[in-house]
Amino acid sequence: MFTHAIRSLAALAAAASLGIMAYAGLFSSGSLTLAALGFAAWACAPYAIAWLAARSLQGDIIASSILALGLVIIAAPGLYAYIIVFIAASKPDAQAGLVFLVIPLYQLSAVLLTCALALLVKRLRRA
Repeated sequence: MFTHAIRSLAALAAAASLGIMAYAGLFSSGSLTLAALGFAAWACAPYAIAWLAARSLQGDIIASSILALGLVIIAAPGLYAYIIVFIAASKPDAQAGLVFLVIPLYQLSAVLLTCALALLVKRLRRA
């Protein structure tokens, strides 16, 4: 049951990231569309890792809680940054697009650390 909540949160955060990316983008040529697909994959990678890790942590409520907390910690500030830069800003410039490079890097490192910690807790609880 908790696994479904984690997966739903990951899917919702990934969809929100893609929605903000679509709102911020101006896809007038084919090469820009291909670049946007790469950025979309990069933006969704942390959420995909959390989604996959939820399956392996199924049945361990403490390890799943660690993953859920980590997912909230990466999703909330990331989505907040996207909203501030692209929606709340009166006129975002070209440098605002760097947010789509930096935020997923932060999220990826944080989710990998969270997954490692959750898997360690699961392994220690089994022993």
